[in-house]
This record gives sequence, structure tokens and C-alpha cells, in this order.
Amino acid sequence: MFNVMKKSLLCAALFLAMFCVASPKPAQAIVPAKAPDASMKGAKYVGQETCVGCHEEQGRQFKLSPHGRLDTKGADENTPQACETCHGAGSIHAENGGGKGNAIINPKKDPTICFSCHMEKKMEFKLPNHHPVLEGKMSCSDCHELHGPEATPTGTSLESQVDMCTKCHKDQAGPFVFEHDALKEGCVACHKVHGSINDKMLAARDANLCMRCHTALNFPNLGAGGSHTSNLQRGTCYSAGCHTDLHGSNYEPALRY
Repeated sequence: MFNVMKKSLLCAALFLAMFCVASPKPAQAIVPAKAPDASMKGAKYVGQETCVGCHEEQGRQFKLSPHGRLDTKGADENTPQACETCHGAGSIHAENGGGKGNAIINPKKDPTICFSCHMEKKMEFKLPNHHPVLEGKMSCSDCHELHGPEATPTGTSLESQVDMCTKCHKDQAGPFVFEHDALKEGCVACHKVHGSINDKMLAARDANLCMRCHTALNFPNLGAGGSHTSNLQRGTCYSAGCHTDLHGSNYEPALRY
């Protein structure tokens, strides 16, 4: 009986230790989204024609944008259309002569309206490692051109995606003498840019991230370095004292310095 109790206690202790180690670090405190401006109370929808009377450039861009395709044909006057889908009913804003923050919703200040459609992105921003959009330190428009023909920062160009990221992440911008070819596929080749359960918003954990591209028939005998079996046991490819300059190196083609 004593041995059974001893084994049970040991199993319970091991389970608790595994839970503590595996539990992700808590997410940062999230600031609740602001409620719509009280000055909009009673506002009515006026249609895109009224908006473009002042916002001509945005109106031209919007016709070519993915958001511009949200126009609901045959809807009544109580249904938001075009600009007012995201900015809210604009009658009071127009009557007051317009102006920033004047009885209008500004998605750049509060992403709540974005999450009314992009619900999965809100969930990603709640993962342990994420860009601080819910904390109010960033907005969706910092990376996305909301009125333009390509709402995504990349469009069809992977180079433009890297340019978008390196506006803030300047240390990873290069140029480098020896580049990491993964950058030719854009930052999303390795990173989940809205949020991830992994550190540094990586798409996979440990060496699994690198093995998605760096596979070989004779694994673990990769490249000229011979067997990687013992190296992989020390940690990730980039934290085991080996390939520490993942974005590029000016000294070594294997990105080890």
C-alpha cells in the first residue's frame, strides 16, 4: 500500500512539473476597446457620394480595394455601405464640416470595427506572443493599407512585405553579404505576424521551424558540418551557438556569426 501511494504522489508531482514548464507565459494586459463616440448618437447613413465630396483621394483608392467590394446592392438606408461600413453613420460628421475625430469612427484609433469581420485575427492577438494591437500601441493600419488596392502589406510582392516589417524591425533589414534565402519568401515564412504561441512569434518551435525548409535524405547529416544529432539536443538551430544570425550575416555564409 505504501509503495502504491508513493508512486501516485510521484506521478502527481511529475504531472504538476510538466504543466508548469509547458504553460505559456501570460499575455500582456489588454486594454478594453473604446465605445463609439457619443457624438455619433442619432447619426444616419448618408452614402459614399457624400463622403467622397471631401475625401476624393480615398474615394478613388477605395473603388479598387477589397473593402470596396463589400457594397451591398439593394440594401435599405439603414444598412451601412462602403465608407460607412467601417467609419459608421456619417450624417453628423458631414453636417459638422468633417474633421478628424468629429463624430466618426477612426479604425486607426480603435481596431474594434476591424474585428467585427476579422474575428480570427483578434484571437491571434490574444496569443502569448503578439503585436500589441489590443494594448493600443499599434493599429491595423500600421501594416495594412485599408483604402488601397491591396489591403495586405505585400500585395503580390514579397519584397514589399519585408519592407513593411523592416520599417520597425530595422536590425533585420540588412543589406547582408550573406542573406538568408527565407527572406525571399517574406517574413511570414518563419513568423506568424499577428500572434503565436511561440517566442518571437515564430511559426514553429525549436528546430522544427528550420526543418520545414532544411530537410535532407541523410538527416541528421546536414551540409558540411556532419551529424547534427548532438547539436540539436542543445537547443534550437539559432540558440545552440551555431546559426545565430538568422536574418543574414556579413561574415559567414552559414549565418553562424
